[in-house]
Amino acid sequence: METLRSAVQALYRVHAVEGPPGENGLRTVWHLCQDGAELLSLVDVDGRVQRQELTLLEDHYIWASGQGVRTGSLERGGARKAGPSVVVNADPELVPQRLLKAASAMGTYTGQDRYIIHMQRVLALAREGLEMAGGGITPGQRPSEPTLPSLQPAPPPVQLAFGEALPDEVLPPVVRNSEGLVMVAVLGVGVLVGLAILAFILLG
Repeated sequence: METLRSAVQALYRVHAVEGPPGENGLRTVWHLCQDGAELLSLVDVDGRVQRQELTLLEDHYIWASGQGVRTGSLERGGARKAGPSVVVNADPELVPQRLLKAASAMGTYTGQDRYIIHMQRVLALAREGLEMAGGGITPGQRPSEPTLPSLQPAPPPVQLAFGEALPDEVLPPVVRNSEGLVMVAVLGVGVLVGLAILAFILLG
């Protein structure tokens, strides 16, 4: 484990090499150190990481947006004219022990490199998914994505007195029968007063 941590610490001390955008519009950002650690990131035009491949000694990890984390191992072949050949053997299923080693080693990183931090968070979420599943990944769950929060119980119904308005609710106007009688009486008095004034004018 100490060797893995040393490789991670050496990873962020190297100068990342950035390549031009490829045919798919993604550019590569490559961190490579001599202590057995390598991080290859594919970034879109908006600066979002779409894919990362991490190598820690003989272990290999691949993350892709929307696909989660996959684990694997390196098989180093003999030297060729173009350099030593390396083959990545992907694990048929995620190997928890391999993932936990990488998450622990990457957890020691405290620098500010955004690409290393992204891979660090991916592995931390994957480890969290393993722990929540009791050491295994449940079917359909991508370990590099946070799990959905559990549903909260519905709040108890609000008890209101009869006729009291709910929050943000406007009650309809209250209609009382006595109001109609008062209006008829006022109208009648107005008619009588009008007739009296008219008679006074005509007789005057």
